Amino acid sequence: MSNRQQRLAARAIERKGLKGDWGPWRVTDLPDGIPGGSGWCKQVRSAKANNLYVVLIRPFYDMDGHLTHHCAIRTASNLEPPWRDLQRIKNELFGSEATAVQVMPPASELIDAADLYHIWVLPERLPFTLGKRKAA
Repeated sequence: MSNRQQRLAARAIERKGLKGDWGPWRVTDLPDGIPGGSGWCKQVRSAKANNLYVVLIRPFYDMDGHLTHHCAIRTASNLEPPWRDLQRIKNELFGSEATAVQVMPPASELIDAADLYHIWVLPERLPFTLGKRKAA
């Protein structure tokens, strides 16, 4: 398949995805991490994919010993996933009541080596609400 054909196929898949048709999640267990990977890729324990997204899941324990999941997300065409899709991914893979965040780190901690989008699924709710609250 030529590059042009690949781009057209990716766009067709994304058009279906915009209509909500992602297909089922397929799960690949990776007990030893991503083959040939290094760094955090060796800590990935599963990959979940459908017709639109691939999600690499790296479970780890936070400083308080709570299980947290780092998810690296990629689309077929490398476009940034919209917020509603990240929310759907979180809901389908971790449950609708789970809390996940995206982080914009300090420049000194930035790692941007691949076209992946990251969310962290937290073990508990945030210490503040996103609902009704008093203004400061």
